[in-house]
Amino acid sequence: MKRWAFVLLLTAALGFSAYRAAEGTTLTYQGPLPPPTSGYGSWGPHPTSAPMTFTLTAAGYTNTVALYPPADQTSPAPTLFFAPGWNVPCEGYETLLQFIASQGYVAVCDDYHEDNRAIGEQLVAAFVEAADRYPNRIDTTRIGLLGHSAGAGLLPSTTYRLVRGEGWGGSGAFIFSSAPWIDFDITDAMIADFPTEVKMIIQTYEDDQSTDLRTYIDPFESLPIPDDEKDFLTLRTTMVDGYTYAAVHSTIGTGNGYGHLDALDYEGVFRLLAALADYTFTGSEAGKTVALGNGVAAQIEMAGLRDLISTDDPRPIPGATYDYPCDIDDNPRREHCDDYDDELPAPILVAPVKHQVLIEEVSPRFVWEPSPTAEDYYLQVRPMLPNGEPDWTVSYGENLTAAEAGCASGEATCVYTLTASLPWGPYVWWGLPSNATHNGVWSRRGYFVLVARRLYLPLVTRH
Repeated sequence: MKRWAFVLLLTAALGFSAYRAAEGTTLTYQGPLPPPTSGYGSWGPHPTSAPMTFTLTAAGYTNTVALYPPADQTSPAPTLFFAPGWNVPCEGYETLLQFIASQGYVAVCDDYHEDNRAIGEQLVAAFVEAADRYPNRIDTTRIGLLGHSAGAGLLPSTTYRLVRGEGWGGSGAFIFSSAPWIDFDITDAMIADFPTEVKMIIQTYEDDQSTDLRTYIDPFESLPIPDDEKDFLTLRTTMVDGYTYAAVHSTIGTGNGYGHLDALDYEGVFRLLAALADYTFTGSEAGKTVALGNGVAAQIEMAGLRDLISTDDPRPIPGATYDYPCDIDDNPRREHCDDYDDELPAPILVAPVKHQVLIEEVSPRFVWEPSPTAEDYYLQVRPMLPNGEPDWTVSYGENLTAAEAGCASGEATCVYTLTASLPWGPYVWWGLPSNATHNGVWSRRGYFVLVARRLYLPLVTRH
């Protein structure tokens, strides 16, 4: 197999600022949007320090294993085990690993040798050795498995071996998989016996043309984790004041010349990771809402960046090409690559996607980002009942072509105004794409409220 060729999308930063995030940790931050100062994603209260390292020979290769504990640690802590991308050292993720330590967790990273068939064996050996060497620091009953690219691809089989084989994760285990490649080691038997209590986020990047989306979708669909305990998330590129927050393959990289640190890291990676860890290790419902919220505002809103996309039903982009397609010979799951091609991806609602008040707009305008190759859309619009469910007995939905929605010629958005006038009240809407050969996937739901001006003004002027 060819070595990974990571393409770093370097953007011209309008400004750079260095700030002290924790005792002993000075970070270089890029872009105009500031990092969060509170809540999930903000730098934690624990001081950090230089990593502790040791070498280990496994599968015939000598690895360097780095341990990033909180500098004030006094007892075993939940531990997040990290598998880097192909040919990227642990230092390439330095800020992410230090962020983990600032939260009070221990981070362990293995600089494995880039041999196709031995990475999984090296990872398991390195993580087990770290736990054996540092039992006063690593709590193996509460674990997270993190990875990027080639390292992320090995997370399902590595998680299986640690949870089933070593008995780890009895008090909580999760997977946070960033742009995963193939899993050399996974088998059908592992998938059938995979621990369903593991939580999971699989994260993709809008402008990443490295790895076939079907490679990401396969573990998400095949691992028997309940829908409410997993999410498939896509980060999107945003330009703010001339600075590009680039959602590319190297987004998760945050140190030593690989990737760069900006609001996309804090909002799109650190925030979700901290929330998933909190939910997994403490049962926090707030953490679950942010990490696995299935598209609620607290999950997808990105503090000045474009909302991330959350779905439990991911689909590939028809006609897309990648540097590393799903059906390469090295992929033991290549016969499943076409399992997910029978439907179009869901359209992405733009407005109104959250609860909005529309005054005297009895025929509201709907806006969405089109689904690739869609020729038709079914726009579903229904009143909402007091219990928050759609009224399935009343529909204002319309079938329309992409041309009628104004997006048949490659426009960035579809826009449509209903021909029917709606009564005042709350509504829910969503869309379904299709073409001559494929059915579609329903979009997430959007919400709005129609209010007469004479009823609305007394509400906003009352004190």
